[in-house]
Amino acid sequence: MTHDLVLRNATVVTPDVTLEEHAVAIEGGRIVGIAPSGEVPPGTRDIDLGGKTILPGLMDPHVHFGFGDDIGDDTMAEDFKNNSVDCLIGGVTTIATTTMIGRDPLVQFFDRAVRVADGKSHVNYKFTTVVNSAEQIAEIPQIIDKGGVSFKFFTGYIGEQAEGFGIDPSGITPDLFFRATEAIAATGKPAFAAIHAEDPYVRGVLVDRLRQDSANANSLVAWAESSPDFAESLQIFSFGLVANSNRVPIYPVHISTAMSVDTVRDMKAKGIQVEGETLALFLNSTAAEMDACGMGGKAKIQPPLRHHEDKERLWTGIQEGDITVVGTDSLTYSSRYKEGIDFWDCRVGVNIQFADTLPLMWNEGINAGRISLQQLAAVTSANAAKRYGLYPQKGAIAVGSDADLVVIDPDREMRLGVDRYRGLSDYSLWEGRTVKGAPVMTFLGGELVMEDGEIVATAQGRHLADDALR
Repeated sequence: MTHDLVLRNATVVTPDVTLEEHAVAIEGGRIVGIAPSGEVPPGTRDIDLGGKTILPGLMDPHVHFGFGDDIGDDTMAEDFKNNSVDCLIGGVTTIATTTMIGRDPLVQFFDRAVRVADGKSHVNYKFTTVVNSAEQIAEIPQIIDKGGVSFKFFTGYIGEQAEGFGIDPSGITPDLFFRATEAIAATGKPAFAAIHAEDPYVRGVLVDRLRQDSANANSLVAWAESSPDFAESLQIFSFGLVANSNRVPIYPVHISTAMSVDTVRDMKAKGIQVEGETLALFLNSTAAEMDACGMGGKAKIQPPLRHHEDKERLWTGIQEGDITVVGTDSLTYSSRYKEGIDFWDCRVGVNIQFADTLPLMWNEGINAGRISLQQLAAVTSANAAKRYGLYPQKGAIAVGSDADLVVIDPDREMRLGVDRYRGLSDYSLWEGRTVKGAPVMTFLGGELVMEDGEIVATAQGRHLADDALR
């Protein structure tokens, strides 16, 4: 029997065990066999990987396409067409990106996103629907019927910042969130509530104070001080209790502090369904380090980059199973909104990061002995796929799973920087940083689409609604 494609002489990271000198056989875009290389006959295309490592293609569950220099459907279309290509550079084969945000009906936002992305994306995708108002809650069941499983709540915003997102100045209040999670629960479907946890009241006071101190100009350390660690934990716990009252899982995005890891651990011990996500950025740098690199506003993200002790606690959170997902919170605006502007007034958020997640996680996770290959595959792929209802079709190297794969050369050194990108980004937070461990091949549905940092085939991603998973 001849397979369409055989990847042989590889270290294969399955969900349960790492297999050395094994082969993965692929037919019709799916994995049909995993066996010692000597037991697998030649394929129509046969690639000897010479001991390199095969991981499931990454899933980035935290992307904001449509939020660039301009904001809207046209920008979202451009992002899918021109910026999703950088996913393949980093071995990312599936993303979840937010719909547009405002007071329009949720169904309109969702349907427009599906229509805008169709035929443009280089990777597979899901949509996270942003809920802003009480009127939108009634539409939650319709979104779930369309294959949406994730609902985002910007709980950390009030006042003008909230209004900029189409949210009432009072923000996402606990009563609104209660009714929304009640609506999710009433469907009986495995949907969940994602929150941006960051109490806005104390933060408002501290921002006003700190920006008046000239010593804090352009300081990411000062930006970290403007959002104290308890502000994040406060909302993770309080909104987690609300969601738990309706038996809805809560998914706090971009966890940044040591205190929040402890909070998630304690909540889990109480039986509360909570899944902690952090960012590759938070695991691989600190405010002081980015200040030293002169990144200034380019690394200004909300919640902020933190400190060494927070970074290390996030890593132990992964080791201990309290932090289970790694995303990026990628937006797509350029440096024009980061440079030549007062630090305190420049836009928050970081640009496209998904090209760098895997090499950073390999370098600081695997090479540093912090995590195992199974843990790496879990936090960068499997756990997000499970949360979004895609596993084991996505997120696993197993017979029957889609052949969305990334090959990494653990011995190859690589210098990160904007020159690696093939989309529209004009800067990199990681400029000049050297890592050991480089993604050298990406396969989407069994097709080689990236090799040695270059796109070698036109990839066609699809919307992973329920019917696409059958």
